Amino acid sequence: MTLERKTPPDTTFSTTTESAAAKTIAAVFSGFPGSVIDGGEIVLLAIKPSLWRPVFTSAPWLIASVLLAIVVARVGRPIPGLSLSATVQVVLFVGLIRLAWAAAHWLPRWHVLTNRRVLDIRGVRAPVVTAIPLIRIRNTYLRRNLPEQLVGVGTILFVTGVSESESISHFWRTIPAPDDVHGRIRRAIENAIDANGL
Repeated sequence: MTLERKTPPDTTFSTTTESAAAKTIAAVFSGFPGSVIDGGEIVLLAIKPSLWRPVFTSAPWLIASVLLAIVVARVGRPIPGLSLSATVQVVLFVGLIRLAWAAAHWLPRWHVLTNRRVLDIRGVRAPVVTAIPLIRIRNTYLRRNLPEQLVGVGTILFVTGVSESESISHFWRTIPAPDDVHGRIRRAIENAIDANGL
């Protein structure tokens, strides 16, 4: 196990807020088919990706639609049957549709940390669950690209194999308060390792 024992950073979530969120999300998950949360499993943290996630996902479409709208307005060639202003609006609307689609996928997505696993849960009626036992995680990394740094979010990578360059198969993107969340994950992994005598 390559995890180093470090003093975790001070937490930024209030105990009341964390407890309320954990209770709420645990109640929701308990109603899912297939028992997303096992018996005796304790929800330590349940968060959604930042609202910046849909924006980052849609950024290429938004930028392209704005640039195309500018070109159409400058050239002055509308779509046949539409006015120039209507053509510009249609082009911009394509970018907004992509943003709405990304927001719809963001809405039912949760990242959950329990005393046994890290989980990604997508959807409500028929949830798609991706889970990794904490004792299988060999290391974690916190990374921030430039846009994430500018808005104070980050991406947490989970390493599960021997070759770290080829085994990052799980990650939490665009996480708010990433230093705090990363610290909680590392503490949970260490506790799980200690509990299993590894």
